[in-house]
Amino acid sequence: MATFLVASYQTLQPNSSDTAVLLLSQISQQLVALSNGTRSPAPLTLPDATSFQPTAAAVRVNTLWFVSLGMNTACALWANLMQQWTRRYENVTNRPYARPKRARIRAFFAEGVEKFAPVTAMEMLPVLLHTSVLLFYIGLIDFLLHINHTVAFTMLALVALFVLVYFVLSVMPLYFHNSPYHTPLTAVLWFIQEAAPLVKLWFFKRNEAVQRSMLEGREKIARGMHRAFEKTAAGLTWEGDAQALKWTLMSLDEDHELEGFLDGLPGLFRSSTHPSSPELRTALESPTEPIANKLLATCSSGLLPDSARRQRLMVCLGAIWCFRQTMERHFNAVREQWTQCTATNDPWCPLSTETWVIAANMTADSDPVTALRAHCVQALIVMMRRYGRWHCPKSERSALLQRQLGISSHIVERFLHEDYLQLAVAANLLANALPLLRKMEADGGPATSLKVEVKKILDSICHGLDASDVPDDLRSRFVDPADVLAVFHVRDPASRAGRRRHRTAFDMDGPWSKVFASGTGTGEVRRTPVRLPSLTRLTWAAASSLMTA
Repeated sequence: MATFLVASYQTLQPNSSDTAVLLLSQISQQLVALSNGTRSPAPLTLPDATSFQPTAAAVRVNTLWFVSLGMNTACALWANLMQQWTRRYENVTNRPYARPKRARIRAFFAEGVEKFAPVTAMEMLPVLLHTSVLLFYIGLIDFLLHINHTVAFTMLALVALFVLVYFVLSVMPLYFHNSPYHTPLTAVLWFIQEAAPLVKLWFFKRNEAVQRSMLEGREKIARGMHRAFEKTAAGLTWEGDAQALKWTLMSLDEDHELEGFLDGLPGLFRSSTHPSSPELRTALESPTEPIANKLLATCSSGLLPDSARRQRLMVCLGAIWCFRQTMERHFNAVREQWTQCTATNDPWCPLSTETWVIAANMTADSDPVTALRAHCVQALIVMMRRYGRWHCPKSERSALLQRQLGISSHIVERFLHEDYLQLAVAANLLANALPLLRKMEADGGPATSLKVEVKKILDSICHGLDASDVPDDLRSRFVDPADVLAVFHVRDPASRAGRRRHRTAFDMDGPWSKVFASGTGTGEVRRTPVRLPSLTRLTWAAASSLMTA
């Protein structure tokens, strides 16, 4: 810009070189006349310096360029001042004083920052700089118009293109609030966009709705453009969260980074923002499962210390239990080992203390299916100890059983010694399953198939057990037969209109009946398979008479 100013400012004053040219021209004419013997021409009249007037174009160009130069230098000075003010604030608020004194100093100067709004002063820097550039280009086009029209119009086309792009970038955040493009003009356009409806409402009749709309509009303008955009981001649906989490997962490379991501998934789905988000879980399941399998493979490599291996096992198992399909495969693998006593190809190490701990954590999940699966896995893994397929230290086993059954350590040891542990585990499973099945029925979930699975698991646990002479503290944990009847009645939805209602009959006389409470004091009550009557017409006495032989 300085080069252009050196060339243009001279047009504002008389040019001494023009006077020299006139004098040399007069001398040349006189010499020609003398050589030809003719009369010399009349002397030229030199221009008066006091009567000089610069052209309008020269005044415009120099005005634009000198204003642009002034704005540039003001930007440099303003930036230097802002840097000094920021450094001063940091020095004052970070003095090595005691914490209470430092907190008071920081609060005092932070109040000044809020009051005098240095952020607004910082935002003036790009405004001055962009205005300076615009004034320079306007002056340049005016300057070229008096030199060469082709060059001037070419430059005008380029500047018009730049202005159009600048305007589009300024408008984009108004329609796409996550747009990274932003200019000082954006805030002005946003203000106009928000203030225009208020001006229109000003001419309407002032009823309550109009006044409320005007108040909301003024409050929105008072909060500012950035707060309005933040409010839009805070109101995003699960799609935005899923996209952000996928991007985060794909950007991680190291095992410890992936482990940290998986470790946060259970907390995410238990948080208040995502208490039950099946869409988000479904969206994250496909990218998360291969990562969990990859990390689980490192747990069997023998290269990790035992503490790190167990921590990684728990993190990976907790992550896969957040998703319905992977959890179903894990549950089926555990159940297969119990029912068929065969090996499994499950990559998630089902027979481990870590699996039990994760299942215990998931029993409080907001999804009733996940919670029910967790209770079943807990029961099955503990029972696999009977077949020697789950080796757990005695102290650790006692702590796990205390947590699962809610009993003291000496009661756990007594149940183990007297061989009542399986009955206690089965009774605990049925007691926890009943409310979850009720909730699934109320929500229209897959309660029927899960009832069948729960009954099969209970039958397999209770098979061959002697339920006679059960101690009172264990019998108190048995469920009421009326509660079982209330839950295990399944109506056929296809037989509602005018046809006889059909209900799925559950065998109430199977091995699982050993964990039903009995009023007779004997260990096992003989029951026959029944087609359950409607619970709304069933009293507890009627239920007992139907179930007792």
